[in-house]
Amino acid sequence: METKKKRLTLDLAPAFQRRLKAISALKGVSMRGYCQAAIDRELTRDEANGLGGLLADKPDHEMFADLQKEIFGDKTLPGNSADLIREAREIRDAEMERWA
Repeated sequence: METKKKRLTLDLAPAFQRRLKAISALKGVSMRGYCQAAIDRELTRDEANGLGGLLADKPDHEMFADLQKEIFGDKTLPGNSADLIREAREIRDAEMERWA
């Protein structure tokens, strides 16, 4: 039985997308194939460096609940998590604009 694939959408700066398109064409592969190979290479490297230990045979919500308990104990964090996420995204977007 074939496993259902999940979709990942990336928003790329135009210059980055042109670079990706050019290099993948020179290598004779699709942009999709190039990205998948690059991501697989990085995942393999990270797992070899011990980051694979973060993965578990638990459902994600249980894994994150355990991690939260390990880091914060029973402490309730102040503020709204949606605001924190929004702020982090704004910082990330500003940094990416500087890199483009």
